[in-house]
Amino acid sequence: MARKILLNYSVEKVKEPILSEVIRETGLALNILYAEFGAKGGEILISVEAPDPDVERAVELFRKKGLEVKEIKRAIRLDRESCIDCGACLSLCPSGALYQDKDNTVLLDEDKCVYCELCVPACPVRALELSKF
Repeated sequence: MARKILLNYSVEKVKEPILSEVIRETGLALNILYAEFGAKGGEILISVEAPDPDVERAVELFRKKGLEVKEIKRAIRLDRESCIDCGACLSLCPSGALYQDKDNTVLLDEDKCVYCELCVPACPVRALELSKF
């Protein structure tokens, strides 16, 4: 299972090639799911599919290089009590994280979610929410 890690960059650290250095040092393939940078620094959400010791090594390297690191356990939430299984969100999901099972129940596979947020405003009953990082 892929682990999702949020990297917070200070204004000073934004100009350093920290992500590429960690990739080079660990040999891990890191997938960038989300990135945003501005005058106050920035953040990158990455997905890492590797054995836990390898991920922990990468996390420690990010910290040693001055980044704030937080593992994201859940970002998009599907409220099954509110969901009416209308499927309005399904065609907008580019990763297939939202899907219907054989009973036409809408389900969310969090491992596939790339946090594009397209599904959240599409839901007519607001059964989908984005957890803020």
